[in-house]
Amino acid sequence: MLDSEKAHNRVGFSTGALERGDYRKAMQWLVASHVPHVELSALRYAELDPLLHDLDSLPLAGFTYVSFHAPSAFRPEDEEHVVELLEKVRSRGWNIIVHPDVITRPELWRRFGRQLLIENMDRRKSVGRTASELEKIFKELPEARLCLDLAHARQLDTTLTVLSRIIRQFSDRIAQVHISELDSKCQHFPMTLPAVNDYQHIAKGLGSSLPVIIESMLDGDCASLRLDELESANEALTTNSNGH
Repeated sequence: MLDSEKAHNRVGFSTGALERGDYRKAMQWLVASHVPHVELSALRYAELDPLLHDLDSLPLAGFTYVSFHAPSAFRPEDEEHVVELLEKVRSRGWNIIVHPDVITRPELWRRFGRQLLIENMDRRKSVGRTASELEKIFKELPEARLCLDLAHARQLDTTLTVLSRIIRQFSDRIAQVHISELDSKCQHFPMTLPAVNDYQHIAKGLGSSLPVIIESMLDGDCASLRLDELESANEALTTNSNGH
């Protein structure tokens, strides 16, 4: 059973969701708001070098969990370079979240071992969406774990069957959770009440210590909306005595 305090203490934000392309501004808000977890986002290839260069100057000491989202798209010929750059993240012991469709040479990524988190995909992609598709990826990357994106799985199947199967099959691999809702264009946006209710149904299947990262896009002057989304995530992760 999860209570609201435990849920609140394990929820954080992606810097890219707070401030698109401005991780320093995102970090300022996170520190001021005493958010315990952060995912540093280099979702765009051009963001990777600057963010890695600035790691030592970011105020990360107060966070209980830090992870790093690798670029979601780059040329196959840049794959080896990306992996080499991500060594700076591996050396810090942080988890590295990767979209499976950018992995064309799995042998390059095996060096990250358990720090490599494969994220399940939405309907736009052709790999990594379902439990069976993820199984094929983990055969190539046997030590890798899972970043479970609730919104991606819910979009694929609103009955939550796909999501439930992923949780059941890979419960021992889930190392981080992404939470948000997707619109018709597969863009992350703040959770509606139906999404919160759906996530409550599956919350009991998630470990109570798993870090949860909000990916809802709340960039710009959205301070109050960010706090509202934090509370929505808190509610979504809370189960009562009836399991809902």
